[in-house]
Amino acid sequence: GCSLADSADEEAFKLFKAKHPEAVVVSYINCTAKVKAMSDYICTSSNAVDIVKAIPADKEIIFAPDENLGKYVQQVTGRKMHIWEGACIVHVNISVEKLNGLLDKYPEAELIAHPECLTEVLNKAHFIGSTKALLEYVQQSPATTFIVATEAGILFKMREAVPHKKIIPAPAVE
Repeated sequence: GCSLADSADEEAFKLFKAKHPEAVVVSYINCTAKVKAMSDYICTSSNAVDIVKAIPADKEIIFAPDENLGKYVQQVTGRKMHIWEGACIVHVNISVEKLNGLLDKYPEAELIAHPECLTEVLNKAHFIGSTKALLEYVQQSPATTFIVATEAGILFKMREAVPHKKIIPAPAVE
């Protein structure tokens, strides 16, 4: 299962959507087929901002199911949205306290983060982007040390792409 998809129950989402009947529904790809069927647009982390920007300004928007990605998109676009309160367990379990310790230990490191992370993490990030954008960033950046705030699965690809650079996973809450 997926903690993010599981956080948007079909019946609860129907009720949420009914509270905003005129809203355009933008759902992140990591949701169930039932939530997708109730959506007007399906986005990824790499195109969510562009999709929201393309919706006419006079339209209300519901963003689901990731609250953190929704808040990020809202901040970047300046669009007020009705945001579903769901989250990916991997991204919300990053320990801000331990992350601060890593940033102190590696002052030369650039923190890069996926937009599903908590706002507190994103506010510290040197770069915010989709998984693909994070991988491209470590390849193009002149920095040699990175703290990576996203799913650990990408770390292998990063280390493979830039074996001469130090890739450090953002620490999780124990």
